[in-house]
Amino acid sequence: TLLDLTHVIDPQKAQRKFAIETIGAETVNKNVVRSEGQWYIMTNISMVSHIATHIEVPYHIFPQGKDLASMDLSSYYGDAVVLRFTDIKGKVAISVEQVKKEVERVGGIKRGDIVICNLGFSHAYGTEEYAQSPYFSEEAIAYLAESGMKLMGLDAGGVEIPQSEEHVNHSKLFSHDIPLIENLANLDELKQDRCTIAAFPYPIKGVEAFPVRVVAII
Repeated sequence: TLLDLTHVIDPQKAQRKFAIETIGAETVNKNVVRSEGQWYIMTNISMVSHIATHIEVPYHIFPQGKDLASMDLSSYYGDAVVLRFTDIKGKVAISVEQVKKEVERVGGIKRGDIVICNLGFSHAYGTEEYAQSPYFSEEAIAYLAESGMKLMGLDAGGVEIPQSEEHVNHSKLFSHDIPLIENLANLDELKQDRCTIAAFPYPIKGVEAFPVRVVAII
């Protein structure tokens, strides 16, 4: 069974820059011939790389960090463990003790695991409520980063401490070459504690983030 964990990008509702321009294919190929019923188009897209369900890699923070083309392909696919924090209400810090308790419940994080965190906020994406999700304390992110995981994803717009611009949590993940997927969808439909995750972004040199199609294989 395949479960899509990706939000659809609607250009009419995108909260960040995402503009599309439909053009005739003849702007690229002057020999275009259209049969009846065809319109044979292409699309110009102008966008910010951090939009909707997207993946971020170390180059986002570190000038010498790996970009989308440099990450090992195995970083984007593999066994995953699902941590659930849906019982934590309000914009409060998730402590390292709460994370350890949940990790123990699911039987631990194995080296090379992908870690998916359900905060219970997939449903609120695109609304003001979305900004009120709980967040991970610096100690909690440090524990996860040092747990052996290779990729982290969650149904929130980030992992930073509110009102902090020091990027300590991003830095901790990226210093371990752990990519981060933000704005996951449909996590409440992911009932299992373990599954397989596929999240392959296009390999682009010199780019730190890009929308990604994330699929849970159950």
